[in-house]
Amino acid sequence: MRALGSYRRILAFVLLVGLAVNQLRVTIGGAGKFILQYPGFSDFGNYYLYAQLGLHHGWNHLYDLAAQRQEWLRYGGSDVIPWFPMIYPPPLAWVVTPFTLLPLPVALGCWMALLVGLTLMAWRLIAPSESRLARWTALAAMLAVFPVVYAVILGQVLIVELAAIAAAWWFLARGRELPAGLLLLALVFKPQVAILLPVVLLVVGRWRTVVISGAGLAVIAAVAVLTTGLDGLHEYATRLLGAAAVAPQFLVPTQFTLAGALGHGAVTILASGLAVLLTVAAAYRRRTEGVALPVACALIGSLLVTPYLHWQDLATLLLAGGIALHAPLDRWPRRILMAGYAVLLATFYWEAGILGPLLLIGEAAFVIAVLVGPMSGSPARVSDVRGEIPLDRTA
Repeated sequence: MRALGSYRRILAFVLLVGLAVNQLRVTIGGAGKFILQYPGFSDFGNYYLYAQLGLHHGWNHLYDLAAQRQEWLRYGGSDVIPWFPMIYPPPLAWVVTPFTLLPLPVALGCWMALLVGLTLMAWRLIAPSESRLARWTALAAMLAVFPVVYAVILGQVLIVELAAIAAAWWFLARGRELPAGLLLLALVFKPQVAILLPVVLLVVGRWRTVVISGAGLAVIAAVAVLTTGLDGLHEYATRLLGAAAVAPQFLVPTQFTLAGALGHGAVTILASGLAVLLTVAAAYRRRTEGVALPVACALIGSLLVTPYLHWQDLATLLLAGGIALHAPLDRWPRRILMAGYAVLLATFYWEAGILGPLLLIGEAAFVIAVLVGPMSGSPARVSDVRGEIPLDRTA
């Protein structure tokens, strides 16, 4: 039986390597080649323009459409950078500002190198530590998923946020709430993909982390108000509502959200409220088994109720699944994770019309399975670079 299990693991590794190579070949040869030729068409191109807007027109004009168009035209218009109304939070412009000292192609290369490093860091933190084969299988599984590679190619700040969440989980699992709270300041970049995480951490007793991150976010918000102004922040809020309503200029796909499945109405509001309650209840019930399941439920629940997301944001589900596998899981949550991973793989090969509802069903099913499944009688354990260490349940 042991030999059969070993053969299965090797077969899974070979299969995932093949899928990863094919996905990398097609994505890099297609989207990657296009971005190298036209760096302004990456998401980073918009970040770069956004930072330049603040430098040239003042930070209080970040959401001034006239100023945005003027800066966009100065860079060459639609031949260089596509036109989108800016919906990025002010801190993103601050972070990208140092990169504007470099020409856009060079800045994009430096930014993508940073994202590759952060992606590998997240893999190293989340990957199982029982064997080299398991770690390399986890890497192949990550690279086989289209949203992850696509996010890196686009220069998506999502990678920064997900890497920060992975590191925050790693610190939380070891009772180090101060660095975890500081890392969660990265939620300011794309709060919609992890909107329930602070709520869940508070419910499961990690209040120090929430207080630290809340204090940091309050400082960031104060600086944003001072630099952007109340009028600018009002424009930002209006722009976010437009994106949540799937206004065509934001190119928001609807297949992966409850609003896309149920419409914008009372049914979606009720379903979202129920999803939040189930997520919080599941995290609270499993709080004595470590922090892995609460964090995973928070991420999955966030994507379940988020008003809008893009293809690359589905990489959040892969992170959630990797973290969940560090918890003592019953067979049903584990099977749901495997099925969800298969759907994520399929997003590269099939249209989202069918896959979107399947992902929504899988997200809800996982949270429910965690909520109603049997509790583990053994201490939760997580992997670190030295091996397996037990979690302190009282941390």
